[in-house]
Amino acid sequence: MRLSIFGLGHVGLTLAACLADNGFQVLGYDVDEKKSHMISNGRVPFHEPGLDILIGKAISSKRLCLTSDPEEAVLSSDITFITVGTPEKPDGSADLTYVDEALKSIGSALSRKKDYHLVVLRSTVPPGTSREAVKALEKISGKKGEENFGFCFNPEFLREGNAVQDTLYPDRIIIGELDKKSGDLLEDFYKRFHSSKMPPLLRTTLENAELIKYAANAFLAMKVSFINMIARLCERIPHADVEVVAKGVGLDKRIGAYFLKAGLGFGGSCFPKDLKALLAYAKRLNVRLPLVEATLQINEDQPLRAMQLAEELLGDLKGKRIAILGLAFKP
Repeated sequence: MRLSIFGLGHVGLTLAACLADNGFQVLGYDVDEKKSHMISNGRVPFHEPGLDILIGKAISSKRLCLTSDPEEAVLSSDITFITVGTPEKPDGSADLTYVDEALKSIGSALSRKKDYHLVVLRSTVPPGTSREAVKALEKISGKKGEENFGFCFNPEFLREGNAVQDTLYPDRIIIGELDKKSGDLLEDFYKRFHSSKMPPLLRTTLENAELIKYAANAFLAMKVSFINMIARLCERIPHADVEVVAKGVGLDKRIGAYFLKAGLGFGGSCFPKDLKALLAYAKRLNVRLPLVEATLQINEDQPLRAMQLAEELLGDLKGKRIAILGLAFKP
């Protein structure tokens, strides 16, 4: 089973390294030739614990190779994973430019390929995107989805800083499938990859899988904003401590302790972007998501609250030297 990966950022490169380390033959492609050159020399263009060792092994063993030709990546593989970015537009919606460019290259290659090929989209996209992607591939390639090629949406749930472990030992695998053949092929791949440590797997529609990713991130972000809201209340109650409250709440198995850590809020490349994209998508459907709106608003206010606390303790902050302990983008 030969694999190709379009997009060698945190998601794609980590996936490529872990697959190669488990014996798969992987061909990677990225539009950034400088990044590709770094990787081909065994260097990782960003920080991710443990990834540099895996990349070094993968390159030296030749189980991970890179190409500057996207068509070669498709023609030389059986399954193509799309792991390109979907950045935020000015209106908050997801920018699908990189996904569209990948589809054009893949569709062009499929027009020259005789064998069946599976395309797997892992980028975070609004519901309905995968269905449109299949139409785009059909138009560009002249081939028929389900018959000549398959398609799945397979969201990733990686945490930066823990991406290798999250790839090797995920909590669950979600497969949104165009048809049963597509889902069967991707499930078979994951059974080979994870072997005896196969996590729970859910197969569903493309749209359900797309929404699962957004809903999961929105829920986790909500937990952060919720405990920050409780922290503000604790500030006004004598002898109340939000860390103790969070610990007591987190001991409930229905809730769990993860993401119940009060602080400056969440940041990074996923939570803010994905919540805004979810709101923009819902707005197109004339649906309000007040809980998601409140989650973002509380998060945006949180740094200002930290400044207010500093002013209450120190007075005017002008001319003061301030140390910040901890620069993680989420608890």
